[in-house]
Amino acid sequence: MEIASDPSLWSDLVPDRFMPQIIALVLDGWEAFDKPGRNEREVPITRRFCRCLCARKNASRDLPFTIWHESELDDAAGRQVGRIDLRFCHGYREDVYFAFECKRLNVVNSPGRRRSLAAEYVQEGMMRYVEGKYAGGLDKGGMLGYVMDGDVPAAIGAVGRSITEQRAALNLRNGGLELSSILPDDARVRETRHSFDSRRFVIHHIFVAVG
Repeated sequence: MEIASDPSLWSDLVPDRFMPQIIALVLDGWEAFDKPGRNEREVPITRRFCRCLCARKNASRDLPFTIWHESELDDAAGRQVGRIDLRFCHGYREDVYFAFECKRLNVVNSPGRRRSLAAEYVQEGMMRYVEGKYAGGLDKGGMLGYVMDGDVPAAIGAVGRSITEQRAALNLRNGGLELSSILPDDARVRETRHSFDSRRFVIHHIFVAVG
């Protein structure tokens, strides 16, 4: 049986032309999302948000992706090496995807006590791309920061400082956490550029307010 389709649906990388739509889907979806409580954990937030994203994506019918939360990632031997928080699988290829690693920021444990968690955002989030644990062989990935106290500028500032402090480990090839080249007028969207041996990689960062 012959299957006719757009050849790009079999591409080796997620086409860059879809990145504005993916970022807009996340930002617009968050505005419509029933916001979590300040003490809600990352996994249940992401599970609920994934359902919201899927519903909006399916209604628009203009993104050739399936969206999965907590999807397992195996190595060539079939061993599980991790779980991707949000995975946008492109076209017909299971190994071609855009991943979001989701992290809480500015967690308020008690009145007047805020934990930034910016270092964890870098070490337990961004480093998964640097080490090739996620998106190996691909050219881009994402970080989604849930800013639990709603102070997005403070969260971005803390993450930016942590990235600068760890720029060597991150193999940065730009100045750090810079404005997005896709949505430069939206301060909630940033990007970092990295060099992994012969491969160049972009991390798109989105920060959304909870509180």
